[in-house]
Amino acid sequence: MSHHAGSEKTYGKCLDCSRQRTAVAWCKNCDIAFFRDNLRHWSSGNSKIDEVIKYTQLNAKESMDYLEWIEFSQFELIENINKRGAFSSIYSAIWMEGPRWNLDEEAEVWSRTGPIKVILKRLDNSQNINQEFINKVNKHFI
Repeated sequence: MSHHAGSEKTYGKCLDCSRQRTAVAWCKNCDIAFFRDNLRHWSSGNSKIDEVIKYTQLNAKESMDYLEWIEFSQFELIENINKRGAFSSIYSAIWMEGPRWNLDEEAEVWSRTGPIKVILKRLDNSQNINQEFINKVNKHFI
């Protein structure tokens, strides 16, 4: 198999572990270790939902490739847009903090984008989530 010069992107080395980054500001080794260390610091209150979120975090391939548990208090201007998903009602909202966006490598702190419009899904019967739902979500992150 031949290897063409320039066929692989390089993103520099991680400042913590010196391994090659796999995406912009993403070290699979260190970022997944961060998620693993923080699993005990949050819970949705539903073990099956927690399982889905943890799966996406521990199998993420880049910085926007996972789910995150966000407290409801982080959202403002929540509005029912009168649409339905397979397992949910759909709303629009403003996430005040926003997703992780940029790593300040010197301070070793992630900044967030700040207020951003998002879609919220209120899961129907979330206390009765079944394996079909979990498989459907996980399929998007494989």
